Amino acid sequence: MEKIGFAGDIVPQVLDGKISTWRLRDHKLKVGEMVAFENSQTGEIFGKGKITKVIKTTVGKINLKDKTHYKTYETRQELIEAFKRHNPAYEVNNNTPVYAYTYKFTKT
Repeated sequence: MEKIGFAGDIVPQVLDGKISTWRLRDHKLKVGEMVAFENSQTGEIFGKGKITKVIKTTVGKINLKDKTHYKTYETRQELIEAFKRHNPAYEVNNNTPVYAYTYKFTKT
């Protein structure tokens, strides 16, 4: 089973109902695939998810108020700063590709 990592501060959001994640790297996940959810800081598997939707978009096209992502943003710059915080090696701007994965989560 593939794994997808979540930063320690994001894990509580997943446990509280977050059902989508935006990634700068293509994890090559497919609809219907089961994925183990890992706390990136501790290595603990805290659940699993079934991928229900995959969309390739750009930072500039993301809906800032998308509640499936749990955290919403007031400005595009706030979103860009969040991506940079979690992905310091990436150059992030409105044209940066983003892979949006929606999932049905089950806690283990």
